Parts: sequence; C-alpha cells; structure tokens
Amino acid sequence: MLKFNKKTIKGEFFVTGLTSVLIISMIFIALTLGSVYMLRLENARQTLKTANLHIATYTDGVLESLVMSTKTNAAFPGAMDYDSDNYLAQSGLLQLFAATTRANPNIKYSFAGYEDGSLLIEGYVPPVGYDARLRPWYTSAVERYPDISVGLPYQDAKTEEWLVSVSLAMVDDEGQLIGVMAVDCTLEYVKSLMLQATYFDSQTNYVLDKNRQVLVHKNRGFLHQSADTFVPGLSQQFSADAGFIHYNLQGTKKLAYYKNLKSSDWMIVSAIDVSEVTVPIIVMLIYSVIGLVFLSVVLAIGQVKLYEKRFVKPINLLRDHIDELTLGKDIRQLSTQYSYSNSELAEIASRIVEMATKSLKKKTDDLKLILDATSDAILVLSVGAQVIHMNEKYADIQADLSRALEGDGPMSDRLFSRKEILDMVYLEDGQVLEQYTCPVLENGELIGQLWRYRDVTDRVRAEENLKKLATTDELTGLWNRRYFLERGVVEVGVQGRTGLPLSLLFIDLDYFKRVNDTYGHMAGDEVLRCVAKMLRSSVRSTDLAARLGGEEFCVLLPNTHLVAAIQLTEKLRAYFDVHACPVSDEQIRCTISVGVATYTSENDGSFEDLLAKADQACYRAKDNGRNCVAS
Repeated sequence: MLKFNKKTIKGEFFVTGLTSVLIISMIFIALTLGSVYMLRLENARQTLKTANLHIATYTDGVLESLVMSTKTNAAFPGAMDYDSDNYLAQSGLLQLFAATTRANPNIKYSFAGYEDGSLLIEGYVPPVGYDARLRPWYTSAVERYPDISVGLPYQDAKTEEWLVSVSLAMVDDEGQLIGVMAVDCTLEYVKSLMLQATYFDSQTNYVLDKNRQVLVHKNRGFLHQSADTFVPGLSQQFSADAGFIHYNLQGTKKLAYYKNLKSSDWMIVSAIDVSEVTVPIIVMLIYSVIGLVFLSVVLAIGQVKLYEKRFVKPINLLRDHIDELTLGKDIRQLSTQYSYSNSELAEIASRIVEMATKSLKKKTDDLKLILDATSDAILVLSVGAQVIHMNEKYADIQADLSRALEGDGPMSDRLFSRKEILDMVYLEDGQVLEQYTCPVLENGELIGQLWRYRDVTDRVRAEENLKKLATTDELTGLWNRRYFLERGVVEVGVQGRTGLPLSLLFIDLDYFKRVNDTYGHMAGDEVLRCVAKMLRSSVRSTDLAARLGGEEFCVLLPNTHLVAAIQLTEKLRAYFDVHACPVSDEQIRCTISVGVATYTSENDGSFEDLLAKADQACYRAKDNGRNCVAS
C-alpha cells in the first residue's frame, strides 16, 4: 500500500497525476465513446446500404440481360414476318428461342405471341383454349409500347407457377400491332437474388413494385399486399430513388435502405432490426468505460512510479549532493559518490549535441547519395527560391523542362502550396514526364517545395496504343463496332438535348463474296482497306465512319437532315461506282448499297432503333437491284 505525505514531492506527484489522468481519461472516454457509437452506427448503415446496392446491382443485371435478350429476339428478321402457316418461319424462331435460353441461364422461357392469339414457344404446350392476347405479359407490353415492359409478375397458365416477364410489342412500319416478344424467369430465382448479400442476422430483403405492392418477401403473408398494409404510411417514406428509412414492424424497430432499379419499376428494400446494431454497441461501450476507468487508475499509479524514478530520486539525490557540499565535504570524494551533477549533465548534453550533429551529417550525406542514384529528377527549393538540393538527373533535363513549361519553371504559385500535386509534362523530343510536387514541412511550417520528375514515356505510349486498339478496326483503321455504338448513344443524347437532326448511313459492299471467291481473302482485305480509305476521303470531318464487320460499314452524320444525308449518300455511291480499288495487277470495282435513316426527337427511340432502321433501308436497297440508296 502506498504511503505518502501530501507535502512530499512523491505525494504531490501522485495526487496531481491521478487527478490529471482521470480528468483527461473522462474527456477522452466521452469523446471517444461518442465517436465510436456514431461510427459503429454509421458503419452498420453503410454495410446495409452496400448489401442493398449489391442486390440491386445484381438484380438490375439479371433484368437487363432479359431486356437485351428480348430486344435481340424482337430484332430477328423473322419475328415481324411470322406466319402460323409457314413452317420454316416457325422453325427459325423456335431455334432462336432455344439459342436465347441456352445463352442466358437467367431465362426459363423465350417466346412470342401474335395478334391471331397464337403462342410460339419452344418446349412448352399451352393449355386448351389458350389465347396469347389475354396473357398479362402480352397486355402489359401493348400498354407500355413503345417502351418495354420489365419485371411483370404473373402465373403460368398451366402450372400456375409465378414467373417474371420482360416483353416488347412488335409494330410494323404502318403502326399495326404484329405481336409481342417476351422472355421470363421464375419468381423463385428472383427470391434467390435477395440472398446474395446478407450481412446481418435479422436482415430481410424484399421487392416492391411501382404501386408499393410486395412482389418478393420471405414472409409469404406479405406477398401481393401493399406495404402500407403491414406498416401504415410506409410507402410515403419512399420519396427518392434511394435512401434510409425507419419504421416499426410488429413492435420491432427497423432500419432499412431502399433503391429503385434502373431497368424496371421495382424497388429493392433491405431491412434489419435496429436492436441488432445498437445492443452490441451499448454493451461494448459499457465494457469500454469500465476498462478505461481501470486503465486510468493503473496509468496514474504507473505515472507516479515513473515520476519517482525519473524525477523524484534525481532531485533528492541532487538535494543530498548540495547538502553534502554545503557541509564542506571533499569535492573529489563527492564527484565519485554521486552520479548526478551539473557538470555531468552538461557533458551529457554536449555529447548528445555532438552525436546528433554527426548523425545528421551522415543522414544528409546518405540522402544526397540516394537522390543522386535514383532514376528520377529531383529539385528541392526553399520558400525563398533557394536551391536546397538538385540531383544530376534534374540538371540534365532542366533546359528542356523550362521550355516545356514555357519559361514558368517549377517555381510557380504552387511553391507555397501545402497540397500534393501530380501533373504530366510533355517535352519537345516526345518524352513524357510525371511531375510530382509536395511541400517540405518542418514542425508543421512550410519551408520549401519538392519536385520529382519521372520518365513515363513508355507507359503513356502503351496506354495510347491500348486505347487505339480498343476503339479502331484493326484491318481498316476506321472506328470499330464497339466504339461506334458508344458514340451513337452519345450523339442520340446530344440530339435529344439540342433537337438537331442525326442521320445514319448503313453501307454494304455489293457482291463482296465474289471478290473473296475470285481473288482470295488477302485481296478482299486489300479491297476493304481501299474502301475504308475512299470512305474517309468522301465524308466530312465531322462525320463518324466505322466498320461494323465483314463488308458492312456505317457513317454517322451529326446535324444532318434526311434530304442532305441522301444527297451526300448519292455522291458517295456515285464515287464508288466510278472508282476501282487497285489490288496487285487488278482493278477491282465495288459498288455499294446504302440505307439512310434519320433520328429526330419525334422518333422517341434508341440508337439501336436508328441502326436497325438504316439496316432495313439497306436491305431494301439491295432488293432494288443494289448500287442504289434507300431510306
């Protein structure tokens, strides 16, 4: 047990130390535990949000894959020309449906219904009296045309199994309804998606439609009911596309995060019990308080012991030493008796300074050696623009660097910046340098600036080459199909904002197969390169020319009406009609068939629709005898 007198140094240290540690600890406990509580609560919210977004993204991906399969099937040439008496047409569509089901494992059935009430589906026999026009997927597609119907739950007419459909109405050029193309997946499969990200024991994931009806829920009693049925006023909380909400369900407080899907009218909701988050935090806080209080007492006692060893004993020893000297003791004898004296402290201080000076000099020399050995160019300036260090690599590029920076040099207004900045510098000889700038601080005060220049020429060139390979056709040098489709979507967006017309040329080389059969594929490749060159020289600089594949080319004409597009196309067709491609000793002439389509805001369609329209026009041009233009 500690024994002390409050008047002694030891006692004063103990009382002061214990009081200060307890006060600091209490402040620290209050601030820390409050921060921990909010942090844990926020972490739980973010974890719940992450789980919901994971499920929403996965579900969106599944629905988007169904949408893509539906659109692809609807674009099949035989889909619009279906005839119940045409066996070949039926066979072709059935093969398409089978291929779609095999290609997309999310799909259970791929099928189409037509205005005569018939159903064309692979591997399924509808019940007697079945009329496709009366089915929910059919009527929903017709109601939502020209939009696509996504995520409609309905029951199988024969098995009454719950399915989720994606359907698209097919309308001919005269606006007459031909039928509906559709795919579906099982509702059980959608339920399985809700289990993809479950991070809490009490977590429940469910799906609501646009009317806030429950489509998917592990509690079957909630299915096909309004969310307000089991939580009054719940639907009013869904006021944005995504966010957190709180509600009570059967006496349990719930925290939930919801998100509307992009591909459908569905809403994914992830809910957990609030108690699952708060109870562990409260328990942890209680134990933390107990532990911190106990630790504070231990630290106070340890502080007293440390003070006693580090300060009390030397002070008492110094006091005894002074007392001995005061009493006239022999100085020589006292110098050997006491290990603490002013002269010794001065000597220790002197030695520390000497050692620190030597150590600092060694570190400075080592740093200079490292900076000179590095492959990077290094410059360090003081705030007064004095050179602190410049390695040989920087001296070698200083002149080229100054010209590249137009005489401004690295000493700009960023000299006094406390931020780290990363820039790229391009020298006249083609070399590319990565410029990294950071402040030099001493005790929190800005005393200078450092610049590092690294040669990244090879990396930048490699990135440029990769970008070129990803966007251009390797054979012809034109834009490739992927980049063309991406740019097409962008241009359609521009048209939607500005109202300016947008036209598209779909070009097909006439009888190109004869070229390959007659002269060989190498000659065919030379012809394609020649055609690409002729195409580039014939279109405007603002136009976008691309090779879609094979002998098919496209040109996107921004800010061009149909009449102007047809005029330009006729000139292009005439040019190809009189110019041949020199291949070896041959002059190979290739005429073109061109389909022209124009996109305006009244079309209310996508870029894929515009491309399909131009493709259909190209088919008409070939049917009209080739070497002509159709719109």
